[in-house]
This record gives sequence, structure tokens and C-alpha cells, in this order.
Amino acid sequence: MAELYIFMFVGAVAVIAAVMMLLSSNAVHAALFLIVNFACVAVLYLLLNAPFLAMVQIAVYAGAIMVLFLFVIMLLGAEKLLQAETRFRWLPTAATVLAVLFLLITGLALLSGQITLQPSPSQQPVIRAVNVAPDVGPMDVYANGELIASNLGFRQSTDFVPLAPGDYTIGLRPAGLGVDLVTATVTVASSAGDKVNAYTAIVYGEGPLPVLNILPDDINTLTDRGQSRVAFFNGYPKTVNVTDFGSEFDRNDDRNIVADLAPGSESEPQLFEETDVAEWAFVDAATKEVVYRLNNPDIFRLRSDNSQLVILTAERLFDGSTRALAHTLSIEALPAFGEPKIIGQQLFTRYLLPFEMVSVLLLVAMIGAIVLTQREHVPAIRRRDIRRKVSRPLTSVIAAQTGHEVTNGQAQPEERPEPVGK
Repeated sequence: MAELYIFMFVGAVAVIAAVMMLLSSNAVHAALFLIVNFACVAVLYLLLNAPFLAMVQIAVYAGAIMVLFLFVIMLLGAEKLLQAETRFRWLPTAATVLAVLFLLITGLALLSGQITLQPSPSQQPVIRAVNVAPDVGPMDVYANGELIASNLGFRQSTDFVPLAPGDYTIGLRPAGLGVDLVTATVTVASSAGDKVNAYTAIVYGEGPLPVLNILPDDINTLTDRGQSRVAFFNGYPKTVNVTDFGSEFDRNDDRNIVADLAPGSESEPQLFEETDVAEWAFVDAATKEVVYRLNNPDIFRLRSDNSQLVILTAERLFDGSTRALAHTLSIEALPAFGEPKIIGQQLFTRYLLPFEMVSVLLLVAMIGAIVLTQREHVPAIRRRDIRRKVSRPLTSVIAAQTGHEVTNGQAQPEERPEPVGK
């Protein structure tokens, strides 16, 4: 309920700030109201659990761009908006009509869409398969008779394949044949929210008849950045421990990460910080002998923000004997809602075309704004050398008033014509 009140208050402030920005006759005041509107939008992003977008809204829009606007306004001295004669008298009416139509269409879409009745978005459950059985050769994987992976060889795995929620029979067939070699059933549950229900079908075991085990897998978002999620599966015929031998100089610092991992069982996922795992090993729980060391960084290493499944299995040698082998499945954990990575993935996959269309629309709007605000060309008035012009010379004016002509600073009597008739 508190979130609703916060949303209503912040939304009201955002609308008021937007209206005041449009009605303000001072360009600086309009820019400040726009900053308030951007801050309100950032708070709305926080309410939607998108802190990255909120930070970008404040840093980029309310910060850098608006500072640039204010700098240009103050530099040009355009604080006061001049009430110039409108070139396009029909433009305000057309804009008002378009705005009303937009509001009507948006309201109709919101009412008919019944947004409040829609369920929260959910991720589709996924499944993958891995072949660690050394004696069966390439396999085809089917789900309810539908092929989901073909020609899956030893130590090969598939990507996660989405499935609709429901009951499935996973069957394994030798590549190119139509008869299931082994089957297993699984109920794929629907995912909730931003969580994904993932499953891994593991084919393991020595001999011509392998074993198929379908286990739930955790690939969801890690709680803390920089951590790694690791789970262990025992496809080896002996019960093993996963032991960290620590320092080679101290024999008392050995510890079991996983104890008594029986054949065909999986350990609970554990979280680890990024660290050196060269001293980790699978150890026979009965004899305490090392079965396989995880000291090869190409096979096993802790990667931050990854979910890893380490499978202990066996491989067939040329002389017919077997030896232990570890196989690692690693996938990047799902990013949290609102993270830059998932936003980028959505923009450049699902929303690429709308994103480009909006950018073109903004470009056209910017060009239109420049054209509408451009003033008519007024020729510049050249400065002319304007001198006072006198209709009569000064000497003529003085002579007319005194009755003498002024010559070289002395007044001379004005010559008058003699009267006619003398």
C-alpha cells in the first residue's frame, strides 16, 4: 500500500512539473521543471526495481543533458521567451487535436488490455542433455517423441531447450535408430516471475545399457555479484567425497566440500567466491584415495556469475579399462531484472526494430523543431556615414541676416542690383 501512495505522489509531481515546464515563460525555469520531471521518473524506476535505469536517468538526463541545456540558455541570454508572431497559426490547434487523440487511443488500449488482470510474466522452463556414458556412442534425445538433440557424443551436451510445462518422457536412442535405449519421466513445472526452472538429463554408466537421470538445475540469478554456483554429480560407480586439500604444507587444513556423494546422486548447489581450486579433488569415501583431481583450469575453474555442474564419470581406455574423468557444464547465471546486460539483450533482440523506429522519430522531431523555430531572414542594416545636411550654407544664412557677405572672416556689403529706370 505504501508503494501505491508513493507512486501516486511522485506521478502527480511529475505531471505538474511537466505542465509547468510547458507553461513557463522563462527558459531557465522550464529547464528546472524538466529536471524535476526527470527526477520523478527516476523514482518510478526505483519502484519498478530497476536501479540501473534510475541511475542513468539521473546521471545522463537530469545531469549531463540538462546542464548542457542550462549552459546554452545562459550563454545565449535566452532566459526570456519572446512572444514572436506565429508563422504556423494552425500548429497549436493541430497539436492539441493530436494530443487528445493520443490520450484517447492510449486510454482505450489500457482499458481493453486489462493490464491489472494479466498474470506476471514468467520464464519458460528449459532442459538440456549431456552424454557421459563411455560405451554407448552417439545418442539422439527425444521428449515425448519429439527430437530435441541429435548425434550427442561422449562428453557432449546440448544447449537449454524450452519446453511447455507438463509431463514428459525423455528417451535416448542410438543415433539413426528408432527404438529407445533408455527412458525416464519428468514433470516440467512452470517458472514463476523471473525465475527459471531448469533440468539436466544426464546419461552415464559403463556398459552398453546406460542410465538416464533427470535432475533439477539452478541457473537463476546469484544473490551476490562475483560469486559462482557449483553442484556435483557422481556418475562413477563408487561413493566419493569432494575434498579441498588446502595448503600442501599443512595436512590439517583438509575439508570436505561434499561428503558421501553416492553414485547417481547430485549435491546441493553451493556458492563460492572466485578462488583457486587446484587442490580440490574427488576422493574415494571408503579408501580415502584420490579418484580425480580438479587441478586442470581448462576443465574446472570457478567463474564469477556462473552456474556450474561438475560430473564425475569414467572414460574407456584403449586396453579396455576405465579411469575417472570429470566433465564440467558451465553457463552464465541469469542476470537480475533491470541489469544492463539483460536490458541490452532485450533491446538488441526483441525490441531492436521499435528502438530504431523511435530513434528515427526523434531525429525527425529534432529537424522539425529546428525548422519551426527558425526565424525569417532579415537583412542586416549596414552602418552608413550619415552627415548632417544643411539646405543653405552658413555664410548665406549670416549674410541674409546681417545684410553683408562674409568673406575671410569679414562681413562685406551685399551687392544689390541697381533699380531699373535710372
